[in-house]
Formats: sequence, C-alpha cells, structure tokens
Amino acid sequence: MSDAASHIRSIEHDGVTYRFAMPSAEKQRAVLFRLGKYGVEPMIRGLALAEVGAASSFMVAGGIVGTMLSRMPEDDFNFVCDSMLGKLFKEGSATPVTMEDFSGRLKTYFTLVVMALGNVFEDFTGLLTLFQKSTDSAEVVGSSQEPG
Repeated sequence: MSDAASHIRSIEHDGVTYRFAMPSAEKQRAVLFRLGKYGVEPMIRGLALAEVGAASSFMVAGGIVGTMLSRMPEDDFNFVCDSMLGKLFKEGSATPVTMEDFSGRLKTYFTLVVMALGNVFEDFTGLLTLFQKSTDSAEVVGSSQEPG
C-alpha cells in the first residue's frame, strides 16, 4: 500500500492541489528522450533552479511552456502531456481531470504538465544545480524567464 502511495504525487497551482500518478519508468525515459531531442534540456535546469528558490516554479514553468510549444512537434508534445497527466485528480475528488476540463485555460494545463515534470524528475535537480554553480549557467536560465 505504501509503495502505491509513493507513486502518487501532488502539485499545487492557483490554490488548487492536484494529484497525479507517476508515469512508469519506461514512459519517464521516453519523455526525457523527447525533451532532449528538441533541446528542451534547459527546462530541467530551470526547474532545478525553481527547486532551490532562485525563481518561482510557476514563472519558470510558464516560460518552459512557451519553449516546449515552439520546439516540439504536436505528437511529441501530446505524448509528454499524456504521460505526465494521464491520471490527474483534484485533491479530494475521485473523478479524473482531463485536458477538456481546462478549455479556455490551456496555459494552466500546460503549466501543470511542466510542474509535474519537475516533480517526477526531481532526482535530476541536485546534480543540475551543482552543474549550474560550477559553470555559472544559472544566469542564462534565469534571464530567459523574464516576461517578454
């Protein structure tokens, strides 16, 4: 039972807590390969920065949504979204939330996808943060998050 609970993650956005089931390790690997294929690796570094408090995770996620939309073909983007939030619930509800529930608020849905990526791939953050400090790459990532 506790093993199953360890595969349920939570993210909060606009005062709402969402629960989602972590994708399988195989799907996680496939997501990472898709992100890397389109040069979205700075996204993971940006999420690492947000984890250490250098930037708001919401602001970082918002910037990353634009990067993903501009670089990834629709099929790969859909795969990432479906893999991350295929089993999404609002806290306290047993009814799954789908992309359709975000009609007119797709940026919110896409932001949740990115925040879920940061949550699922949290084991990358420590390594990436050390890498950023050793290469001074943190400023580059932070500067791309300014509103444009």
